[in-house]
Formats: sequence, structure tokens, C-alpha cells
Amino acid sequence: MKRILLLSLFIFCLPVNIQESGASAGVELARAPKAKEEASLRALDEYKDTLHSLGQELSDQGVLIETADGSQTLADHNANVAFNPASVMKLATSLVAISKLGPDYRYRTDFLADGALDFSSRKLEGDLVVAGNADPMFAIADAQEVAGELSRLGVSRVTGTLKIAGAFYYFATGYRCNLSRETSAAKLRAAFQRAGIRVDGPTVFGEKSGTLLLSHYSDQLVRVLLFQNAHSSNAVAEVVGESVGGPQAMQSFLVESLGLSENDLYVGRASGLEFNRITPRGSLKVLRALASVLTAHSLKLEDVMAVAGIDSGTLRTRLGSDDVRGAVVAKTGTLVSIDNGVSTLVGIAYTRTRGPLLFAVFNSGGSVHKYRRLQDQFVERLIAEEGGPVKGMRSEDALADLTRQTIVQVLYKRRAETEEKPAD
Repeated sequence: MKRILLLSLFIFCLPVNIQESGASAGVELARAPKAKEEASLRALDEYKDTLHSLGQELSDQGVLIETADGSQTLADHNANVAFNPASVMKLATSLVAISKLGPDYRYRTDFLADGALDFSSRKLEGDLVVAGNADPMFAIADAQEVAGELSRLGVSRVTGTLKIAGAFYYFATGYRCNLSRETSAAKLRAAFQRAGIRVDGPTVFGEKSGTLLLSHYSDQLVRVLLFQNAHSSNAVAEVVGESVGGPQAMQSFLVESLGLSENDLYVGRASGLEFNRITPRGSLKVLRALASVLTAHSLKLEDVMAVAGIDSGTLRTRLGSDDVRGAVVAKTGTLVSIDNGVSTLVGIAYTRTRGPLLFAVFNSGGSVHKYRRLQDQFVERLIAEEGGPVKGMRSEDALADLTRQTIVQVLYKRRAETEEKPAD
């Protein structure tokens, strides 16, 4: 696809201040300086020379590296040209979701009885209604937990249908099957069956109705986003994007809140699949804004992004040498069949000389595997040139034992339990 050519724009920048607290750091927004100081970075020249020697077109590449406070630009190559960000778009999805919903937000799924409950025979004479609200990670453990509570309420058989209302998705490791409402409903039905909840009728899709039995609440959004970004889950990102209004709503939010031009950005998919566009400069605006909204909630970038060489996911085996392991927090992006191969890396590198450095590296038109190696080498040289790494974001995999913190609230009270007993 043709890359979009951008007009030069004077855009209000969103730089950051860094305040060290132990080994970690929080990133806060501050006023942009009137003029940026340019600094020469040998690592950029070496990186471009390597790309050229491999026969890659430099016009297909974009780089921007800035100090955290925005006062210095250390590297700038096509920073105002829009490239395909691939899964780096998930950072924009994270920003919009955190800004609109808050980090403690939990997705709620309601379960209702549209019919009479016969506790003597443990039957619901009617339909079991599932009212979804775009929970991106409702899975087998959640279905089992809900089934257990339904059984304790006295429901083990549904004589009517399983009716799905609203946006209900059943989490899966794949992409396509996770977003099919028919497949999601079939997986839920099967999980209920295994847990002892039998539904006699077919699966139907309709409006929410009936008496509320219980509500299931997902993990907190901040934990959902850490999983999404560390594992680069397209399925989770698509549902999170839907929960905040979809790609067009995301685009409008980013343009209005960050001062981006619509020529700087195109959100086609919340996951970064297929055709999307953003400039390296725009991606660092997103990263700064994400850091700012997290700081406002006493959180840090590593609460929603992976630490390279430490956390499970796409960065587990990258930037993991003893020299830099634990000094980079970033988001990867990969597309093989779009723009002749896309690989991206956006994040923050903690260095001794200038402190935290924000970086965006966009590659297209080549082998994604080669690009990943070159990106890692580039970031390693950057850190070495800036006095070496500052480590300690975390030393252990934050996703190794991501204990579920879901909640099930039972709201239905059996009449016999609510009636007041006569006094003796």
C-alpha cells in the first residue's frame, strides 16, 4: 500500500518529566520547551549504514529518539512520515481505554433468568440470558465460576434457550474464533455443560431480558492491558477497542486529545492488524500521554507494557543480554503480509547519561526477522552510547503467575431466604 505523505505541521508537543523513585521511574507530562536542542547520535548513523548495506530503502524506515523532557532530539529520520505501526497501535488502544474507563475498570457480564425458577427440580423454566459488555478475557475459568454459582442458586437445567445479548466474547488464544459471537456462545454452552448446567434449547441472539441472577466482573483493565501488550493479543485489543467505541472513536480521541492531525494518524483496527498509519513523532505523543495518564493513577508504563528480556510475550527473548536486560520497556509490532513486511518497536530506554529516552523505530519493506535484530542492536548501541543501562524496572516475569482477580456477585435472593421468620 502507498505510504501517506505528510505536510509539515507545528504541533504542540507533550514532553515528560522523569522522577526517580528507587530503581523505577514515573513519567509525567510537562510544558514543551520553546526550542528543541539537537544532539548527534552515532548509533543512528551506524543503523542507517547497516540498513543501506543490506539493500533496504531508507525511505521505508522511520526513527525518533528524544529525551524524556522533550528538550533534546537525539535521532530523527522520517519522524513526520506516516508508517504502518502494526501492533504498536495497541499503545493507542491502551491510552484511549485507560483515559475513558480508568485503570481499575472491570468489564461486567450479567446472567439473567427470563422465566420461572423451580428450585424443587433445580430448573429454570425459560431462557438463560447472557448480557455481555465486551469483556475481552472471559474464559473457561470464568464460565466454571459462573456455573458453580448458578448451581448453588439452584439452577442445573435450563428448559429454554441460551440467549446472548450485547457484546459477549469467549477468550481464546486465536484471533478469528475469539471474535465470532457464534463460536463464543458455543464455547460458553460447552463449558456450562461440562460444569453441570444443561441448556435444552438452542442458542439465540437477542435483547437483554429477565431477572438478574448474578454479575461477573473481569480483572482490572490495567491487568488486561498488560496481558494484551506483552503478548500482543489481537483478540484482546479488538474487544478493548470495541468497548471504547471502535477505531473511529479512537481516531477522534487521539486527534482531539493529542493535537494530532488526521494526516498523522489513521486507526483502521484497534489491534494494529491490516492498514493503520501513524508517524514516529505521533507514536511518541501516544507514549507520553499514556505515561501521563498512568502517573495520574500512581502507575507506570511497565504496569501496562512488557519489560524486555524479563516478561513473557513478544519481548521475552529480545534485548535480554546482561548489558541491557531489564532496562527497556517497549511494545513490538509485526506484520508479514502488509507493506511488504513491517516491524516496529516503541518504548523507553533507561540510560545513565540522559536518563530515560523515548524511542520509536519503524521498519517496512523487508524481512521482519532481520529488522528485529537490527532494532535490538540499535537500542543496545543507543544505551551504550548514553553511558549504559539503568536497570530495575522489575527482575521477574510479571506475567508468569498472573493470578486472576475476577469477581462474581450473586444478586438473586431465593424467596425462602428473604422472608422474615416469625418470632417465637
